[in-house]
Amino acid sequence: MAALSRRRLLTSALAVGLVAPAGSALAAPNTSKDAKLVEGTTFRLTIMQTNDLHGHLQEVVETADGRLHENNVAKYATLIDQVRSEEENVLVVDGGDLFLRGEFEEFQSALETEILKEIGYAATVIGNNDFRVFPAGDGTAEDSYEQLKDYQRTLNFPILCGNVVYEDTGKLLPFAKASITKSYSGVKVGLIGVTTMKPEVREWEDVAGLDFIDPVEALEGGLLADASSKSHVNVILSHAGNDDDHRIATLGGVDVVLGADTHRIIRTPETEVNADGAVVPITQGGGEQEHYLTRLDLEFTVQGGEYVLTTFDGSLYEDLSDVEEDPKVVAIIDRYRAMLAEG
Repeated sequence: MAALSRRRLLTSALAVGLVAPAGSALAAPNTSKDAKLVEGTTFRLTIMQTNDLHGHLQEVVETADGRLHENNVAKYATLIDQVRSEEENVLVVDGGDLFLRGEFEEFQSALETEILKEIGYAATVIGNNDFRVFPAGDGTAEDSYEQLKDYQRTLNFPILCGNVVYEDTGKLLPFAKASITKSYSGVKVGLIGVTTMKPEVREWEDVAGLDFIDPVEALEGGLLADASSKSHVNVILSHAGNDDDHRIATLGGVDVVLGADTHRIIRTPETEVNADGAVVPITQGGGEQEHYLTRLDLEFTVQGGEYVLTTFDGSLYEDLSDVEEDPKVVAIIDRYRAMLAEG
């Protein structure tokens, strides 16, 4: 059934013209979508990213090497607001594994959903643990469907996941989109979501009946070409893990890979050179008991009729000691802590 689903995905992509014909660039931009780009024009984008929060929202923990580390989404909210006041084009995203484990997992994303809505995220991707139902190991496919459907209903921004389909139909999940396009002063930024194959490999009951396609295979099978036909810049929001992020970054048409899943602490973006010869930054801000808010500043320049990434700078917010907590986010957390205390 897995192979059948993959064939269906690729066949569907061919049928609607998403896969580039032989000899053409896999993800060549469709410049007919807008006016001719002016050579030398620059576009700056700042991305703020969280990933693998796992419900660790407001705490100070001791790391394996004895350091004290603060996980605090109320402070992340303050930093994001500050960046929005300073930069013109700001994209805020989450890399998945949002709510299972940690202090609030029995609420099945209700708390985290409120916080992400309050902060004003643009998108998230489904992490492998987001398919799991509390308590982990007891969930069914029906339970998982209802959990993710409720998750989608309560969000006011898209959930992305373009490489998971139903085995029997080859169709994408009804509560997720493969990609979206965000516009910043006329520049179209495509966001494509892919996730890890772990749930299928580990044979979790929560995902029975689903086919998890290799993220590179899915991107090459039409996801990347489809997004490129509508965007100037392609950002991959990936919960595939760092090894696969490096594979993804070598594909032509990929400009940025925002990573998650492996809880890798990337203080300065890792890089790959893609099939177009461009350097592609790869990020990830740790995870679970040691997660960070990631910032990535990008500058694109029109060269040869396309936006090309010319400079970038990335970092983690590591010292939160002087950052004030956002009172609205604190109030949300306090309300759910009170519910836990009441039993």
